Amino acid sequence: MGRRAAECILHGIVTALVVMMILRAQRIRAPDARLRFWLLAAGAPLVGTPLLWLLAPWRLGERFRDEWAFFSASHFSPWVWHGAALATAAAWVLAVAGAALFLRDAIPFAMDFGLSRATKRTVTTPFAALVGAAERAAAALGIAVPRLVVLTSKHPILSCRGLRKPVIVVSTGLCELLEPTEELEAAIAHEMAHARHRDPALGWGLMLVRALCFFNPAVQLAARAAVMEIERRADQSAARIVGSSQSLVDSLRKLSDNAAASHTAGTWHGFRLVAIEERCQSLLRENMDPTDLSPRILLATAIGLGAILFLTVA
Repeated sequence: MGRRAAECILHGIVTALVVMMILRAQRIRAPDARLRFWLLAAGAPLVGTPLLWLLAPWRLGERFRDEWAFFSASHFSPWVWHGAALATAAAWVLAVAGAALFLRDAIPFAMDFGLSRATKRTVTTPFAALVGAAERAAAALGIAVPRLVVLTSKHPILSCRGLRKPVIVVSTGLCELLEPTEELEAAIAHEMAHARHRDPALGWGLMLVRALCFFNPAVQLAARAAVMEIERRADQSAARIVGSSQSLVDSLRKLSDNAAASHTAGTWHGFRLVAIEERCQSLLRENMDPTDLSPRILLATAIGLGAILFLTVA
């Protein structure tokens, strides 16, 4: 495959490994801080690598590879496996893995998006308990109450939508499943936290990055990790608002059990249930520490990564 595509994959792997080591070495647990690192890992191959090609095109020359490069994949070119250069074969295997990871998430995402647009549902007036939960969460987060849309559906639906103006979408089935209890309060607070941070726009941005780097497995995994931190950030915000992690855990597990009972859970959505349980375990074992990390560590990581990637060529 093309040398530049191979270098993009290589830079993605290096960046992801460095980010994982920094997160572990510094014991960074705050979702906000971890999210920034994973966004760096997802964006570096898409922005930083082409920037190196533009500003330093001589990096692609043989002299730089032989005399200056810290790591050059071309050094593995003489190694042959089944008639193909080992470096080329490895690049193709990684590209196929990246495409598989992208399609695994993109296909159910597209199916859900298309189904939600194609299905006509009746909109009903939000009841008092739902409005009260939204108002209390908005006051705690310091934001205006977003528009509430209640759909008449037996299926539990709960999401924060909208790129410019967030909208909280809830179904009557969800309200019946959770009832007007602390579980419903926690679920609404979770979506209000998404609205507070404009997470729908961030989610679409991450999906665009994944589509542009569909062949890069490291970018796919970094974007996935970023989405998990987005959810953990909303989880912690909701737990602080209602004053209990257990209420949110109970609501997540009820939704998980309901999804597991559907016929789609074992095909497209089974992996989501595992992610929900991971979030529940994280809420139960960790304290709700909102302390953020000093941006100096992130800046130092970005500068160090720039130097490493500059000296790493395919």
